[in-house]
Amino acid sequence: MKIKTYFQYPNEYRRQAEAYVSYKKSLGFSVGYEEQRKLNTLFHFLYNNALGNDVTLLTKELVESYLEQFSHTKARTIHSYQSLIRQYGLFLKLNGYSPYIVPNKLIHCPKDFTPYIFSTDEIYRVLACADQIGPNKNKFINTPYIYPAILRTLYACGSRIGETVRLKVNDVDLMEGTITFHNGKNNISRIIPISDSLLSYLRKYDKKVVRDENSFFFPALHNECYSPNTIYNVFVKLMKQADIPHLSNGKYPRLHDLRHTFAVHALEQSVKKGLDPYCSLPALSIYMGHKGIESTEYYLRLTKHYFINVLSYTEEQANKIFPEV
Repeated sequence: MKIKTYFQYPNEYRRQAEAYVSYKKSLGFSVGYEEQRKLNTLFHFLYNNALGNDVTLLTKELVESYLEQFSHTKARTIHSYQSLIRQYGLFLKLNGYSPYIVPNKLIHCPKDFTPYIFSTDEIYRVLACADQIGPNKNKFINTPYIYPAILRTLYACGSRIGETVRLKVNDVDLMEGTITFHNGKNNISRIIPISDSLLSYLRKYDKKVVRDENSFFFPALHNECYSPNTIYNVFVKLMKQADIPHLSNGKYPRLHDLRHTFAVHALEQSVKKGLDPYCSLPALSIYMGHKGIESTEYYLRLTKHYFINVLSYTEEQANKIFPEV
C-alpha cells in the first residue's frame, strides 16, 4: 500500500483548506495525508454549521459546538482537536479575520504511557520469523526482502517508520555506510553512520531487490513506497509467530517501540563498555534526531527499569549506574 500525500478537499472549501495547509508547510511542518484528512473534518463541520457556509466565520459558539463532539473522548484526543481549531483560528487572525481563538490552556494530557522494550532474544525471534516471509498474493518478488530489511533498519538505527519507508536510493550510501533522513519530526534532517552488521545486510539486500524505475530504497509496486500501516500489520503477525506476549491493554507492542528499544539497548551497551550513560546522551540525541537532549533523557529511566526487570540487576546495582534517575 502506498503512502498518500495529497488530500482532495471538496470544492466548497478547497481553496481555504489548501491555503491553510500551504501556510503550515511554509512554517516547516510536515502536513501528511492523515492530518489533512483530520483537517477536512474540521472544514466539513464549519461549512455545514457556520453562517452562510463561511468557513472563516469562527465564532465562540461554533468552536465550542465543534469541541463538544469530543468531550467524552480521551484527554489526548480532546487536546489534539483543541490544538487543531486553535491553530486554524490563529491562521485566520493572521489573515485579517476576527475569529474566536481557543485559549492557550489546552486540556492536560497525562504522560503515563510506558513503551515496550524488547529483549535482545525477542528481537532475534521476530527477525528470524521475518526471514521466513515468502512472496505475497501478488507474487511480488521483493516481499521476502523488504520486511526483514525495514525491521532491521528500524531497530539498528532507531529511526521512525515514516522516515524509513520514504528513504530514496540516494539516501542510503552503501559505500560510506551512512543513511540520510530528510525532514523528519520537527523538520530535522540528519546523516547517521550505520553498524557494520547492518551495512553488510543492506548490501546483500540491495543486490537482491528489484526496483526497475522505483527510486525508493524499499520499493513497493507501481513506483510507490510502503505505508507504515502495512509494515505494522506484518509486524503484528511476526510478533504472534515469535510468541511476543500481549501488553496489559490486550494489544501488541507498537512498531515505534523498536525505536525506544534501540535507545535503551544503545545505553545498555554504553554501560557494558564502562561509559557513563549520561555522557552518551548528546550523541544519542543527535543520532535519533531529537530536537533537544531533554527528549533523550527519558531513556535513562527506561534503561534503569530494563536493567532491573530484564537484566536482573538489583535496585542497589542500578542506582550505582543511574544515580540521578
